[in-house]
Amino acid sequence: MIDFGLVEAVDAEAIGEPGQRTFRIRARVGDSYGALWIEKEQLAQLGRLFSQLLAERSKLRGRPAAPVEPVGNFPQRPQVDMQVVRLGIDYDAEQEHLVIVADDQAAMDRGDSPAFRMELSRDQTVELIRVIEEIVSAGRPLCPLCKQPINFVGEPHFCPHTNGHSKELEVPTAEADDEDDDDDDDDDDE
Repeated sequence: MIDFGLVEAVDAEAIGEPGQRTFRIRARVGDSYGALWIEKEQLAQLGRLFSQLLAERSKLRGRPAAPVEPVGNFPQRPQVDMQVVRLGIDYDAEQEHLVIVADDQAAMDRGDSPAFRMELSRDQTVELIRVIEEIVSAGRPLCPLCKQPINFVGEPHFCPHTNGHSKELEVPTAEADDEDDDDDDDDDDE
């Protein structure tokens, strides 16, 4: 297991254009860097879970967070670069630290779990929650009915909750159908 302990800096990042973005949590301790790659929905859920853990278990809840150190220049090839298949979180109320453990597929296959561990201070966790909210809200808007991302402008969104109805699609009128039928009749005469 790679154990970063209490990290010096942590943040989240989205790479790419909305609809084609990839997401990761980045951490730094000393000269070591780590990237945990996750899906957008997982990142959003983590932000909510971090907030819930702080609300339920932190003795400092409601107090403002102190400024935190930025991750800074993140290397192209960090020492830990993991596509997460399983993630666990806990909160140590005594230390006021959020604990994150993660596994990639190789660690799961070997039965060597967890493969990675790090701790975040309460202040780092509060800032990370803010960053996650900012990243998630910068993507494509969600459909208010089905909660799925709405496609790009000009592309229809087919929501199962509209039962096949869409305001974005033009429905041909009966007159247009009649005109097409008349044109077909003319073709038959020739």
